[in-house]
Amino acid sequence: MKRSKLIVACVLGTILVVGWVSLGMAGEQRQAPIHQYTGQIQSIKIDTCGLQPGTCEGSVVLKLPGGQAVTLAVLPGTWIQRGGHLVLIDELGVGNYITAQATPLPEEVRRPGTVGSNIGERAITLKEASGP
Repeated sequence: MKRSKLIVACVLGTILVVGWVSLGMAGEQRQAPIHQYTGQIQSIKIDTCGLQPGTCEGSVVLKLPGGQAVTLAVLPGTWIQRGGHLVLIDELGVGNYITAQATPLPEEVRRPGTVGSNIGERAITLKEASGP
């Protein structure tokens, strides 16, 4: 009798563990690949910033050496180097040359950015920033 209760308990325990693991894997989000990019910043969009340095999130449009532009997601912890120094998104400016290890945003996520506090303002382009 004790032996059959032990077997039933082991089987039920195994079923519960397998169920929890499969649920955990089903809810797991896939992360896009991170690549290294080098180029000139065309525009910057900062979506949110926390109270601590390095907590800003947003995106940058980077013009690559071949002339192609790529929009990169910038999250806390994104590695960005300007002039041999690691910097944060809020330290960047249009026209800066950077190297970043980041994830490109998919086409459907790319949209005109906001600058300042008014919703709907568009991002400043390199051409506009350099003046006439």
